[in-house]
Amino acid sequence: MNQSKAYKISFMDIAIYFILIAFCLVTLVPFALAIIVSFSDEKSVVLHGYSFIPDNFSLSAYKVIFQDGVVLASYKITIIVTIVGTIFSLIISSLLGYMMSVSKVKYRNVIAFILFIPIVFSAGLVPWYLNVTNNLHLKNTLLAYILPLALNPFNVFLLRNFYKSISPSLSESAEIDGAGPWYVFYKIITPLSKPIMATIGLFASLSYWNDFTMPLWLIDDRKLFSVQYLLYRINTMVKYISTHSNIANVGLPSETLIYALFLVAIGPIILLYPYIQKYFVKGIMIGSIKG
Repeated sequence: MNQSKAYKISFMDIAIYFILIAFCLVTLVPFALAIIVSFSDEKSVVLHGYSFIPDNFSLSAYKVIFQDGVVLASYKITIIVTIVGTIFSLIISSLLGYMMSVSKVKYRNVIAFILFIPIVFSAGLVPWYLNVTNNLHLKNTLLAYILPLALNPFNVFLLRNFYKSISPSLSESAEIDGAGPWYVFYKIITPLSKPIMATIGLFASLSYWNDFTMPLWLIDDRKLFSVQYLLYRINTMVKYISTHSNIANVGLPSETLIYALFLVAIGPIILLYPYIQKYFVKGIMIGSIKG
């Protein structure tokens, strides 16, 4: 009986490992193909299709992207916006989430209800645009990237639920010793919140890094283009050129350019994610236990 049970357990382990390996292959094989195609010659891709063994090696797609140093300047803008925006979003969200988690704060449920409204209802794009441009005067500024994405109600509720899971006795004992609310938050609560802070920081950084709608609506100055928006414009321009017969023979890559743009856009995030991944699952699970 014990041998049969051990056999079943080992069989289940093998099945789980097999499923996980298959899932990893399904995820990694297209990514590896994208890398290979981005370094392939455009003509070979057009003639023979996508292949893991390219006929000719070429850097033409990356030359188009990085010519004139415009993409590097856009990387600088995107990195600044991502770092500053993530820090600002973490500060605002954590303060608001902690305030909503403290039972003695008045009207905390009213504030939670107000935060919940934008999740369900939206005033529309036109009123939002008019308010951002005419009242806040954010057009063609770096704040146009940062402020609209700074406060995400979902992130605030995750933080609130995490703070509720921390024993109130910690803050109460500190208050008895004379600590104020700011000291309690920064010296006691924040050090205990690394998992959820890393999770929310990852969410915020991904939002800032991948966003190209804010520059699409609010940025006209080429010096302030983010890397995502600039790559979008490059891809649109190359597709336009390749579809017009009178200018189609200029030798610009189109198929390989798509994959090169993909790798250039996600490269830094892939490098950052392994350092945050260990906090990610723990932060999500803890932040979703209490309502």
